[in-house]
Amino acid sequence: MAGIAHISIGLAAKRLAPKAPVWLLVISSELIDLLWGCFALAGLETFGESPWSHGLFMAALWSVTAALLTARIYRSHRTGFVVGLVVFSHWVIDFITHPMFGGPPDLPLLLAGSAKVGLGLYSAIPMLLTTIIEIGCVGAGLIIYLKTRKITPVVPVR
Repeated sequence: MAGIAHISIGLAAKRLAPKAPVWLLVISSELIDLLWGCFALAGLETFGESPWSHGLFMAALWSVTAALLTARIYRSHRTGFVVGLVVFSHWVIDFITHPMFGGPPDLPLLLAGSAKVGLGLYSAIPMLLTTIIEIGCVGAGLIIYLKTRKITPVVPVR
């Protein structure tokens, strides 16, 4: 269950970036984990060692890259800025929750071999509570998205 709370940021951010499709914001919220999957398949990262995807330095770099690409594609600095923040929000949430299953901190500040950080919220509370928090976050993000999206009326065809 761990990890779906990131989606709530993507859903809630739609209000701040009306030009961005919601799918882009949701993917942006999970970009760090998607990169981790690619790096893990390539043999560059593991659960305990993820400097290329989950390091603070690289998360900032991925965020700036996403912001610049999005601003260029959508011709909107605001949209790019919001997407960059959504990408970086992943690291912030991980900093609060990691390490998720106990053990020492696992988020590197720089690259491999650098100091690792993580407050370990999800190691300090029962799994049922983490599940409730994750589902609650997604529910809140969905409610914010649904309340702020623009609905275009359907005109019946005669």
